Amino acid sequence: MTHPIPMRPPLLLVTLLFTAPLAAWGQESASARLSGQLRLRGEFDDRTASASPDAAVLSRIRLGVAVDPEPWVRAFVQLQDARAWGTETNTLTDASADQFDLHQGYVELGATDDAVLARLGRQEVVLADERLVGAVGWTNTGRSFDGAHVSLGRGLRARIFGFAIAEREALIPTGLDPQQNADGQPDGMLAGTFVERSVSGAAVQFTALYDRHAATDESYTLNLRALHRDGRWIWEAAAAYQFGPQRAAAFASGRFGRALGAITAEVGADYLSGDDDPASGRRTAFNTLYTTGHKFYGWMDYMVSFPAATGDRGLLDALAQVTWQPGHWRLRTDLHRFTLAENRGGESLLGWELDLDAARQLVPSVRLEGGASMFSAGDAAPVVLPAFAAGKGTTTWAWAQLTVTF
Repeated sequence: MTHPIPMRPPLLLVTLLFTAPLAAWGQESASARLSGQLRLRGEFDDRTASASPDAAVLSRIRLGVAVDPEPWVRAFVQLQDARAWGTETNTLTDASADQFDLHQGYVELGATDDAVLARLGRQEVVLADERLVGAVGWTNTGRSFDGAHVSLGRGLRARIFGFAIAEREALIPTGLDPQQNADGQPDGMLAGTFVERSVSGAAVQFTALYDRHAATDESYTLNLRALHRDGRWIWEAAAAYQFGPQRAAAFASGRFGRALGAITAEVGADYLSGDDDPASGRRTAFNTLYTTGHKFYGWMDYMVSFPAATGDRGLLDALAQVTWQPGHWRLRTDLHRFTLAENRGGESLLGWELDLDAARQLVPSVRLEGGASMFSAGDAAPVVLPAFAAGKGTTTWAWAQLTVTF
């Protein structure tokens, strides 16, 4: 949400700080809009078996300014401070702001009613349901990419992009140092395309990704997803194939549900292939690349990113979900059963996870959320999950979050 900047001295000072470059452009008619977010989350963490529980409060503050020097040009800068309370070394003298950073900073070229819109710079990126590329908004910092993103068309929505993930040559803040460019390790990058179209009332999405020396040494991922919601019936299906040098892996997911008044019930399953023989040299464990895994594999985050989460063994996740929306509240219950796709001759059950959460929009700019989770470990958990290295057990976690946006 954005609003015109009010002419009050404190906010005017911040605005001038952000928009000073406009003076150099000589654009007297340029407009500026201020946006922001303050998010506080408290967590009770008892997710490690045999360890004492802990508690923490996380704070995230974002402040952004959008400037339109021309009808076809828009610049956006968003600063972020993300920290845990009490992490400063000294409450009086520590003013280093270690977690203060540029979260987004880009220029958009192209009017909103044109067929082509280019976004250049640091930016959040969300593709489809974020299983492969997402902004990871749950984390205190979130994810952003440096690169270029071009959107094409209206009926057939297509996006082409390329991002620098790891710069490994002798680039310094003032530019390239030719005396140190020694042809070292290749830079890491992500490139691809995303296409979405409506077909017979269903949204069909196709994603093609090329990842090099970043999340993988070299991989190509093709993903097809279709989803349909008509107010009562809900269904969704997706499949992906990942290949490259000595690599062949697969992913599949499906969900089906029905809404009955204020209650929606859904069941689903996910399959991520694993590696049955690590010594073969062939990678058959599916890599979820830049996923927002927190949305899909349990809120306790034992299995956020694959293949590392299960030691290249993959995953089978069976899910039952019930959502109830009485009035202004939204209440949800998730039950997961996690097993290994490749148990390599051992046990396969990782465990069961129960997640309960509630949310209420107090006013349009203020949202209150909270939840609690419990994980009951299976026989495979001590072998695969570090949190259960000391043995099987039941772990818990709870949280409460307040978000104010403007």
